[in-house]
Amino acid sequence: MGLLRIEVTDARAERRLPAPPPLAPPAESEAGRGLLLVEALADTWGVTGRQVGKTVWATLRP
Repeated sequence: MGLLRIEVTDARAERRLPAPPPLAPPAESEAGRGLLLVEALADTWGVTGRQVGKTVWATLRP
């Protein structure tokens, strides 16, 4: 079986991600759950810094 790798790049320099594991947002927040979903579904994931922004990557087994 192969391995699927997904990468999403965010060029906004003002938004920094914490190192894994992600923290849960406040219950009333409408945002901030994306990395919790990635962590729950992915076999591995991480954040790669860029000159401006960052790339979040995840690997999954089909």
